[in-house]
Amino acid sequence: MDNRENATYKYIILAVAFMVTVVVTFISMNYETSAISTMTMTQATLPVVMMQTEEGQLFNRLYGYTQKVDASMMGETLTPLPTDKKLSVVVDLYGQELEGVSYKVRDLSDLSLIENTKVEDYTQDESRADVVLNIKNLIDNNKEYLLEVTISTKKQEEIYYYTRIISGTDFQVQDKLNYVLELNSYAYDQTQLKNLTQYLETTSSGDNSNFGKVNIHSKQSQVGWGELGPFIESDRIPSITQIGQETAEITIDYMVGAENDNNSYDTYRVKDYYKIRQSGSKLYLLDYEREAGQYFDGQNDFLSSSKINLGIQPDTDVMAQASDNGQYTAFVSRNTLWELDSDNSELTKVFSFDAEDSDNIRERGSQHEIRIMSVSDEGSLYFLICGYMSRGAHEGEMGISLCSYNYGENVVQEELYLPVDVSYESMEERIGGIAYVNDNNLFYILIDDTLYAINLISREVMTEVSGLAQGTYAVSKGRNMIAYSENHSQYDTDSIRIFNMQDGTDYTIRADAGEKLKVLGYINSDFIYGIADAEDIVSEGDGNTFFPMYQVNIMASDYTMQKEYNEPGIYVSNAIVDKLRVNLYRVVKNADGSFSETTMDQLINREENSTSDGLVIDTISTTNRKTEVILVLKKAISNVNNITVRYSDKMIFKKDETSDLLMKH
Repeated sequence: MDNRENATYKYIILAVAFMVTVVVTFISMNYETSAISTMTMTQATLPVVMMQTEEGQLFNRLYGYTQKVDASMMGETLTPLPTDKKLSVVVDLYGQELEGVSYKVRDLSDLSLIENTKVEDYTQDESRADVVLNIKNLIDNNKEYLLEVTISTKKQEEIYYYTRIISGTDFQVQDKLNYVLELNSYAYDQTQLKNLTQYLETTSSGDNSNFGKVNIHSKQSQVGWGELGPFIESDRIPSITQIGQETAEITIDYMVGAENDNNSYDTYRVKDYYKIRQSGSKLYLLDYEREAGQYFDGQNDFLSSSKINLGIQPDTDVMAQASDNGQYTAFVSRNTLWELDSDNSELTKVFSFDAEDSDNIRERGSQHEIRIMSVSDEGSLYFLICGYMSRGAHEGEMGISLCSYNYGENVVQEELYLPVDVSYESMEERIGGIAYVNDNNLFYILIDDTLYAINLISREVMTEVSGLAQGTYAVSKGRNMIAYSENHSQYDTDSIRIFNMQDGTDYTIRADAGEKLKVLGYINSDFIYGIADAEDIVSEGDGNTFFPMYQVNIMASDYTMQKEYNEPGIYVSNAIVDKLRVNLYRVVKNADGSFSETTMDQLINREENSTSDGLVIDTISTTNRKTEVILVLKKAISNVNNITVRYSDKMIFKKDETSDLLMKH
């Protein structure tokens, strides 16, 4: 049975099982305009651009941007040019009609313009357009440049696509792509699996316990998925991230399906990474990694009344949060937001960019994430969508969408949208370390070194704190409290301010004369800080600062002192928060005033020794599927044998002229 037949059979089985086992109260989101002032989620419309080798192999799939972005950050892929610099480009139109194509070549160092050319000749039919970019001989060999391809359609005046380019002698791109595609296929063909032996470097250090994460050191059977028997159900378009005359780094992002123990199928998103070297006509595998994540669908995923099986995943880093009363549990799986009502045995698919009548190539891009901010005792949610907007009112933009979900009305509404002009990787580092909405409709968000407060009613933007440098502040687990050095110094501060974003209150810790304070972190809502004598602090020649603390304190959220750690003659040179403990790296002071290392110690938080009834991320292991991630609920489901599954009715976008308030501020 080929991949397409397998995939078709899979969806027939799923459809039948879904209708039999669950009640779907909403089939899908609405996609039409609902009012002049608001609009609901629309389908993805932007074409996809791909490069093509002379032999016809597609590679480097690019997604379109409808806003101007910082182009210097957008070159995730690297496209080697043919020796004649005639680059073949394929545009997957998705029903759109191409009206124009142009391209720019820029210097990566300063984005200075080298070439700006309008393409006059191209061909297109109903599904695709074929374009050739005749790159002018204005660029140096073996130097990377930025290529910006701009296309226009009847619906979009300008759509931008970015890749780095490099020219030189023949990079033998087709040989390298053929090599990794062949290696990839071995893992899905039991008759060819033995061919992997010569490429793998299996060692005892290789982890063979999880199909969600394998590498070049794993066993052949592990790379071949054991007894799981998955099949590829999507196209495989390689992406080149680095390439030279000899070496190349290539990834393949694709979907697979596999039959489960319940006579239905599961879907997985898989990403392979290959580092290869070419010597003459011979190719060698230098490194290999594969990550796979299972899509949660709510079918046969409840192990018991208190455990949800999230399936095979690359790690246990799951975004999940429960309401205080435990009735509602929100969690994110494969960029889909779900909410469970334990009392009424109801599961809701709250938000996803996925669409039922699409191939989901655009919708399931990995350049966005969902962050749960709060879950109320009535089931209402606040959450963020951060990154590339695959469809809807902001399709093709990079931004931050603050959304609310009303459980009773079963409606998602965008409360505020903040466009940004940076890459997803940069956004992860610079934006959203703090994101919190309080009961007074104030939205707090950290961007770079500034904590902003935005009134969701009046749209007023205020600066709460600026100058927040790494190591000078810490945020509570609930994201509602921040403690920071008031002079923004890591090793020379006399005061630390604790600010409660929920009620707007604050508290200041002040050092005694001749002492300095240091922010160390939070355990849940308890703040940890250290105190050192100023005369003991030493700036070392390598740029580091030695900060021996004679005392480490733990302060509760009501500002009462929970613990004061100090031992005569013992100092803490470093303190690292690890879940509910603080690891203390200690030193002793010698007679000559110098310090020497001594044994470690730990501070145990007051909550660690109590029985926890909170939400827990755990794993289970089975013979066939190996490691799977499970969610242990705070409150058991009332009737686990009769779970109702529904979809959110619609997502409403406000047509808000203040969407760029923060950027202007």
